[in-house]
Amino acid sequence: MSTVWLKCLSYEARVVVALLACGAGLRVMWAAEGQNPVPYFSESYRVGAALAQTGRFADPFGVGTGATAHVGMLTPLPSAAAYWLFGAGSPTAELALSIWAAGLVSLGLWLCWRLAHVLEIPPPARLAAVAFVALVPLQFKMEVREGRNWEVNLAVVLLVWILLRIVTADRAQTVTSRDLLITGAIGGLLFIVSPPAGLAAIAVIGIFQLLRLPVRQWWIAPAAICLVAGSLGGFWAARNQAALGEPIALRDNLGLELDLANYSGAVHPADPRAAFFARLFEIHPIHREAGLDAMRAAGGELPYYHKLSAEVGTWVRTHPLDFLLLSARHFAQFYLPPLWFWYTYGHLGLVARLQHFLVLLSSVGGICTLAYMAWRRRAYVYLLTATLMCSAPYVFVQPTLRYRYLISSLLIFLAFGGAGLLMHRVVKRRSSRYPAANVLEKT
Repeated sequence: MSTVWLKCLSYEARVVVALLACGAGLRVMWAAEGQNPVPYFSESYRVGAALAQTGRFADPFGVGTGATAHVGMLTPLPSAAAYWLFGAGSPTAELALSIWAAGLVSLGLWLCWRLAHVLEIPPPARLAAVAFVALVPLQFKMEVREGRNWEVNLAVVLLVWILLRIVTADRAQTVTSRDLLITGAIGGLLFIVSPPAGLAAIAVIGIFQLLRLPVRQWWIAPAAICLVAGSLGGFWAARNQAALGEPIALRDNLGLELDLANYSGAVHPADPRAAFFARLFEIHPIHREAGLDAMRAAGGELPYYHKLSAEVGTWVRTHPLDFLLLSARHFAQFYLPPLWFWYTYGHLGLVARLQHFLVLLSSVGGICTLAYMAWRRRAYVYLLTATLMCSAPYVFVQPTLRYRYLISSLLIFLAFGGAGLLMHRVVKRRSSRYPAANVLEKT
């Protein structure tokens, strides 16, 4: 009985399911690295462990560092559940979280394939895209190591789901209030899970309303967004008012992220990677050195982040051209990540160089496809909007592979889709130019 649903799928869908299952298995094995998975000691890991062990949303930088809003309210909940069931950092818990992360990646790729289907990308191209993203280890370590404890994989699922709903609704003759309520509710949830992805989704919904909906329906999706995001954000703000003394609705670490990225040493560094990590060790509390001491000296997390906000604000006012240069560089790095981004996942070798090349190639292909198709089909306008808006907050901070993962798989599918559409057009033009040859070939 468990395989009945599989028999109902088309042949192409069954191939996709098989590819995604293989990809999920490869990711879980990659996470284990030949042994039991070990914890990835991030802020979200520590908060998840604190929730499981003490019931407190606290201690992102180690035991005793106190209440926090450094991570989003929903981010550490899967980790906390696994650590409550199996023990914080235990091999069983980390394996369960690796399966969770790989499952979310597979679900996101399934939705990308469904989106490619609705966009009428040729079947060989969309199958090739699924096989490439599922089986080629471009970012396996990031997907299952950081994806275990961070929200990025879930954010991709929700963002692509919204894009699929919008593109499908754009093709429909009528759009029901129920569809708009569901899409708006997903958008509100996504804004809480990942504010950059949520902003992108809200922008896409807004453009869809302007281009497609009558004015009388304009209130429905925004009402759902406000209801979901407002309810969750209001609850979180009340908690933070009680725990931290300020009604923070999302996260409190913006000052830290800005100060990590905008300082004189980042403008013309001889070694960008060395400069980035030197700054990280200097001011970030997670490394339990100078940054943690500075946070304690400032009186805790929130006073320290306010201090960093004031410092970076002063630097921006006194170095406006350098700030613009860094912002332009961050914008380019978000779409075309430099090679040193791969240093954070191991030594730079042939594999990392190949990963970098393939990601760059697919990013360029996806961007070219978007730029070309957005002028010809309205559906691609929504994808272009999402791709651009995802980068907006990261223009002012230092992008990483995890931050740009929001649009990574989407760009790869678009690159394969663009190649497939181009090949289809070439074959069609050849068929119209040499009809006699085609008849001979068929006979």
